[in-house]
Amino acid sequence: ASLLVAFSSSAVADTVFNYDGFYARMKKSEKVEFSDITLAFILQKAGTSEVCTVDKALITTDISEAPLTVAGNGELMLPFDEMLNVQKALIVLKQPEGAAACDLNFKLRSKMPVPQQATVAQLRKLQGQFDELLDSLAGWGKYWLPDVSGLTVHFASEVVAQSSDAALSQQLLCEQNRCRLFLPATLADTSTVQFSKVPDHATPLLLQP
Repeated sequence: ASLLVAFSSSAVADTVFNYDGFYARMKKSEKVEFSDITLAFILQKAGTSEVCTVDKALITTDISEAPLTVAGNGELMLPFDEMLNVQKALIVLKQPEGAAACDLNFKLRSKMPVPQQATVAQLRKLQGQFDELLDSLAGWGKYWLPDVSGLTVHFASEVVAQSSDAALSQQLLCEQNRCRLFLPATLADTSTVQFSKVPDHATPLLLQP
């Protein structure tokens, strides 16, 4: 399941967001106990999963203006800066005339690539950090969140995976450029999974009720 939370904007000419809501989330994700994961901010056409069309992205205050980088997949690179938060900074998206407004969504992902041969212990470490950060971000809403039951591992192209542990193989499903891997407590920490190519990143796999 995809973990996306939309922050919509009502601006017409440019799309504008307040920086403070994103800073508050980054402040939680920057804690040392979440060193292996990060919050990624994704620009998408409002109400869709398509990448939003943006000519230029800026972060502005009353006294400053600086460019922001937008990756090809729509990920917006936001600085983690307390002064920008104090100065009530705005994120401004300059868009072509007639372009659809953007939503700025966030998702959790691993900060570093997952090893091509990974142990259950390594994967569980990511799973645990995702679970704790999700609870922190959700506040009281954590009681209604589904559990992080494993990981979705993403790749640049089609992938296959295998494990010598039959129990682990049963928890592994690869389709096109991603593998879903459930991590029940019954799996041995030392069991390994081998991917046919180097993973790009991992995201939490949520067990829907």
